[in-house]
Amino acid sequence: MRKYAIAAATALIATVALAAPAAQAGQSVTAGGASTQKIIQDACAATYSTDSVAYASTGSGTGRNNFLAGTYDFGGSDAAYAATDKLPSNFTYVPVIGVPVAIAFNIPGVKSLNLSAKILAAILNGTYTTWNDPSIKALNPSANLPSSPITVVYRSGSSGTTQNLARFLAGNGGTGWKDNGTWATASSKSNPVGISAANAGAVVSTVASTSGSIGYADLSDVAGKGLNFAAIRNPAGAYIKPTVAASAKFLSAQRVGTDGILDIDYQAKIAGGYNLSLVSYAIAPTASANAAKGTAVRNYLNYVITKCGPAKATKLNYVPLSGPLLVKAKALVAKVK
Repeated sequence: MRKYAIAAATALIATVALAAPAAQAGQSVTAGGASTQKIIQDACAATYSTDSVAYASTGSGTGRNNFLAGTYDFGGSDAAYAATDKLPSNFTYVPVIGVPVAIAFNIPGVKSLNLSAKILAAILNGTYTTWNDPSIKALNPSANLPSSPITVVYRSGSSGTTQNLARFLAGNGGTGWKDNGTWATASSKSNPVGISAANAGAVVSTVASTSGSIGYADLSDVAGKGLNFAAIRNPAGAYIKPTVAASAKFLSAQRVGTDGILDIDYQAKIAGGYNLSLVSYAIAPTASANAAKGTAVRNYLNYVITKCGPAKATKLNYVPLSGPLLVKAKALVAKVK
């Protein structure tokens, strides 16, 4: 019996030894960029068994730059390269996920806050300095707004969330706002008011710990953190809070460009739509120097947009791709190699 036991143990060890290399056979994909994608990317990477994927929340600007430099196998960005940017030689955008951007606030005694794009624009660039400013009170006649100062919390570095917020504000009459991902440039304030924070998570924690503050971050990062969200007046005249359903209504009505970038009309009158919404993209190679790595990126992104996203997005407060945007995303991801 002892001989049989030893033989069985030896066979088991040999089997494990032979199986071990197979477990390490997949590619290691390094990616990063837009903080908006971090939660969904982590969730998808955790359930993806073909290859290992690590996604760092470094901001859209870093996502674009690091993909250009070859540091990332794919980059994450909430905006395309600018017309003046140096472009990668062979790449494609792949729409990944829809994102409602929440305006979170921490005003003692105030649970509900209505804002228009113009009023929000003036708050964030420091035009209005106290919460009981008559312009804010006019939108919130029943709220007990305090005379305490407003503290704006904004993203440092180059942020796609900042850029999309600036586009939304400028597109709805906000004075001085420019299409840029750096807060000082976007707000036209060389010395911005408020507190800067490194990423979406830092914005959320800073707002949570700072009385009288207001900030912005994707809904997936803000949800469940005990903060209140402002209801933003849309061009149809309704005050809408950020939800997956309201964001989906707005995004589904936008035109999809030939390159996969959504052409967003922030003044579109969509009943029940939450207009402060964006789509986040992967920037991926179409002629990778490492064929196996290119295949790994294609297969993973295809998994995100066709399987993981539809299964997990809504529960994580994202908008899964659908309609023409999903069709375009599938066509573009097929080009990745």
